[in-house]
Amino acid sequence: MRILVDNERDIHPYLDNLKIVGKGIYQTLGDNSEVVIHDLSNPESSIVFLAGELTDRDLGGPVTDLVLRVLRNEEEIDDVLKYRNQTKNGRTFKSSTMFVKDEVGKVIGCLCINYDITNLLLTQNIIDDLCSVEGNLADDPQQQETFASDVTEILAEMIHKAKSQVDKPVPFMNKEDKLEVIRFLEKRGAFMIKGAVEAAAEDLGVSRYTIYNYLKEIEGTK
Repeated sequence: MRILVDNERDIHPYLDNLKIVGKGIYQTLGDNSEVVIHDLSNPESSIVFLAGELTDRDLGGPVTDLVLRVLRNEEEIDDVLKYRNQTKNGRTFKSSTMFVKDEVGKVIGCLCINYDITNLLLTQNIIDDLCSVEGNLADDPQQQETFASDVTEILAEMIHKAKSQVDKPVPFMNKEDKLEVIRFLEKRGAFMIKGAVEAAAEDLGVSRYTIYNYLKEIEGTK
């Protein structure tokens, strides 16, 4: 870990006290981070504390252009938090700049934190790619796949989905409702499974012959 401290320059006590804070932040975030303290009494040579090596700067380095832009409007100086930076070599930082004021409210310095998120963004892209799914399957519960340990479980789940299309308890279903259930099951291949007719009949409270009649009626409308 690289931590540089300018103990020779006479700076405001507020900035001097920030050095231990900057050291703690850097040691907490690790080598993917950089913490800088600027003494704005001398913008051309403002860096009095530097922990980390992300930007290849050194003690006595100048203030950044962002800090200069903020200072240009002295009446509205606010901290700039969680913004994204891009370096010349293509690295991406998440950064924050917090301004320090003296007893009368004059800005005397700033604490800047940079965190290299380049590898995190690459990982995020990989995760997003691996987790992406086709919208029509992901968004429609009726189209989602069922993983079952036996055929009975598959049939039960298919019948459950079919009944949810009608959205009525079985005792309140009329013939058209039950036809809709059977149509849903037939369309999804449920009756290719042995025992599906009997399972549907039992669940709907009708005979298997009624199910066969429903299937014939559905076939006749195709």
